[in-house]
Amino acid sequence: MTFFDEQEASEVSGVLLVDKPSGPTSHDIVHVLRKKSGIDRIGHGGTLDPLASGLLPLFLGEATKMSGFVQSHDKSYSFDISLGVTTETDDSQGAIVTEGPLPEDLSEEKVREVLREFVGEQSQEPPMYSAVKQKGVPLYKLARKGMVVEREPRLVTIHSLEFLALQDGILSLCVHCSKGTYVRVLARQIGDALGCGGHVSRLRRLSIGRFSVDEAVGMDAIESFWNAEDLGAALIGPEKVFQELPSLELLPHIGPALQKGTLLPGVWFIRREGLFHAKDTIRILGHGGKILGLAEALLDSEEMGLLPGGIPVAKIVLLFRSMPKVARKGGRVLSNIENG
Repeated sequence: MTFFDEQEASEVSGVLLVDKPSGPTSHDIVHVLRKKSGIDRIGHGGTLDPLASGLLPLFLGEATKMSGFVQSHDKSYSFDISLGVTTETDDSQGAIVTEGPLPEDLSEEKVREVLREFVGEQSQEPPMYSAVKQKGVPLYKLARKGMVVEREPRLVTIHSLEFLALQDGILSLCVHCSKGTYVRVLARQIGDALGCGGHVSRLRRLSIGRFSVDEAVGMDAIESFWNAEDLGAALIGPEKVFQELPSLELLPHIGPALQKGTLLPGVWFIRREGLFHAKDTIRILGHGGKILGLAEALLDSEEMGLLPGGIPVAKIVLLFRSMPKVARKGGRVLSNIENG
């Protein structure tokens, strides 16, 4: 049974930060929310393996438009590597492949020396047990059939790799990394570099961009949100999601005419906040600073004052015209989407 009827559910939009427990898949969490809310349009921002816990952004209604932008942000994780044992999946849910003793010279100093080798840009091959598709088929489906296929390596960046503890063959670390980094692969590589192999036995996502798991709600709280008037207090609108991006504010009469792909000449703007370069994503603001959408900058912000006002300076890539909305029941406001 859902709390909102069909019309009310369709009016709820925003981002819900969930602290996913270890066990269910990311899709399982989406399914629970769909069942509770009656909202069909729910997506998640960045798949977490069933083993993993931590920050899982869910995008409701019109907010699904924002998912790609949030997923592109850097992420941070804390994780444990069980040294001396490798598995098929590079985590504790896979069958054991090799098992052996730990090196006699294994120490905190040795570990810190090895970790330094992994900081920076590096090439990483997606694991066979992953959702990456090969000719339209997820790799994990091929792996379950015993198939191993060639995978195209991807460039990822390890911004930092922090040593936390080493005890009883369990190495605890914290990593800040770019989009697309597989922590399971990193754990295997670190284990190999230490000479004993290893696999992830605990994984928790701490942050995505500026969003922290400390802001997230647990699954036990979701039931109360869908049976209380304060659901909206947990939802985040685009103003907060993108508040750190530089912005251009439009003349009041321009906003209603915007469409995806619209080229925006300099004469349409009355204010600029922050610096940006060509190809950067920027906010487009309407009257009173309300966010209308996102645009791709076509030139550097410092060039705007040097060019004729009729030259396009940005191109609309995403609009939020219908966001956020407020659900009502019996004439009472049920949720006020947080706008920052």
